[in-house]
Amino acid sequence: MRKRYAALGIAAVLLVLGSTGYVARGMQLYHQYHAEFTNYNLPCGTFITWSPPGVLFTGLYVNQPGLLTLRYRSPQPQTLRITVSIPQFTMPQSLELQAAPAFQNQTFKPPLLSDSVLDALVGPGERRAQIQLQVQTASGDLICNTTAPLLLKSRQWMRWHDPTLGIDNTPYLAGWVTPDTEAIHTLIGRTSHWLQAHPGVYPHVSSLFGYNLGQATPDQVREQVDAIFDTLQNVYHVTYANDNIPFSTDSEQIIQLPQDILSSSYPTGMCVETTAIMASAVEALGMRPYFIIIPGHAFLGVALGADPASPIDYWETSDLNGTAVHGDQANIDGKAEYAQAFSKGQIVEVVDVQFEREQGIIPIE
Repeated sequence: MRKRYAALGIAAVLLVLGSTGYVARGMQLYHQYHAEFTNYNLPCGTFITWSPPGVLFTGLYVNQPGLLTLRYRSPQPQTLRITVSIPQFTMPQSLELQAAPAFQNQTFKPPLLSDSVLDALVGPGERRAQIQLQVQTASGDLICNTTAPLLLKSRQWMRWHDPTLGIDNTPYLAGWVTPDTEAIHTLIGRTSHWLQAHPGVYPHVSSLFGYNLGQATPDQVREQVDAIFDTLQNVYHVTYANDNIPFSTDSEQIIQLPQDILSSSYPTGMCVETTAIMASAVEALGMRPYFIIIPGHAFLGVALGADPASPIDYWETSDLNGTAVHGDQANIDGKAEYAQAFSKGQIVEVVDVQFEREQGIIPIE
C-alpha cells in the first residue's frame, strides 16, 4: 500500500512539474510574440502586420529606400495581391506575393503621382493624408481595405537625424543639388555672359567648360566657380541669411531648393541653401561639388580636377552679402574656414555629391 501511495505521490509531483513547465513555456512564447509585435498592429487580421509612419518628409521620400515594410502571411499558402498608396500623393503600388503560414517581409515605395505633388506642399507646408492598404486574393476577393493617418511635410523640410531608425539624413542634402532645373540653366547662361563682360577678372578662362575632359587647370576651375559666385552676387543680388544649422541633432529645418531662391524677387538663402545653389551650378558644368559641414554652418567644396585624387578648394557662401566681395575672396575665406575647422577637429561631415549620386541619391527636382 505504501508503495502505491509513493508511486501516486511521484506521479502527482511529475504532473505538477510538467504543468508548470508547460505554463512557463507558454508564457515564454507569449512574451516572444508580444515583443515581436509591440511596434506593429494587425490591420488585416492575421494576414498583415505593419507599423506605418506617422510623418513623411516628402523631400527625403524621393531618395529613401521605402515608405514602409510590412509583414504578410496566410494560414493556407496562397497568392496575395497587396496594394499600398497615399491617395493624391502617390500612385498605387501593387505586388503579387506568395504567402505561407510563416511571416515574410516586403518593402513598399509607391511612386509619386507626379512631380508637381511635391511643389503643391511648399505653400501650406504640410497636409493631412492617409496610407491606404488593400489585400486581395488571387481571384480578386477583398481580404481587407484599411488606412493609417499620415502627415505629409513639404519637400523643403529636412529632418537631420531620425533616432527611431538610427539614420543620419545629412547625405540626402545631395538631393537639394539640382543641376537640371531651368533656374540653374539660367544661372549658367548668365554666368557665361558675366565672364564675357569681365574678361580681365578671369585671366585663365573666357567661357564655362567644367573640367574640359580633364584638361582644365586648377586655376581655370577656381575662376569658373568664382564667376558663378560673382553672378549670384552682382546679377541675382543673392543675400546670405545667417542661421544655425543643427546638423547633429534630431531636428527639422526648412531648406529651400535653388529654384525656390533664384525665382524669388528678393533671393535670400542661409549657408546650406546658397551652397546648394553653387553646388548645382558646379555639377551642371560636370564638376564635383561638396558640402563641407562644421558645427552650425556649411560651405562649398569643389574638386580642382577630374581625377579622383584632385585636391579640393573651398568657397564661403556667407560672403554673398550684397557687398563688393568677389569670388576670389570667397575662395580665400572658404580655405581659411576649412583650415581653421580642420585644425580644431570640427569637420562634422563632408557630403560628396558625386558619391551620393552613385549611392542612388538623385536631385529632388
